Amino acid sequence: MRQREPLRVLLVDDDPDLLAMLQALVPGPTLEVVGLASNGEDAVRVASTIDPDVAVVDYMMPGIDGFETAHRIKAARPRCLILIFSALDLSIECAEHPDVDRFLRKSDVGRLDEILADLESEHRTSS
Repeated sequence: MRQREPLRVLLVDDDPDLLAMLQALVPGPTLEVVGLASNGEDAVRVASTIDPDVAVVDYMMPGIDGFETAHRIKAARPRCLILIFSALDLSIECAEHPDVDRFLRKSDVGRLDEILADLESEHRTSS
């Protein structure tokens, strides 16, 4: 039986401590961090290069915000699923945004693995 490839995850946050925390939370047998970016422009460039399956994107960053970052990543990599991560409650805005697949409040970071598992299932069934 062939083992499934891990879900390729891009992490995007302008706070280096939060980026390190996310990086520590993500790895596992079904998830692999394949890229890091500290702003939206870098995220789009990295996503274009590494072709992630999922991007966890902070909403508030210098330069372009999380929604614009999501839009540009989807334009370059339409199959990449986008999880917006924010201290603000953007659940309604994210649900209405065509380029955002999920939303997670930073205060609920303990649910990150659960949400990534859901996204992995979505990714596997769409492949």
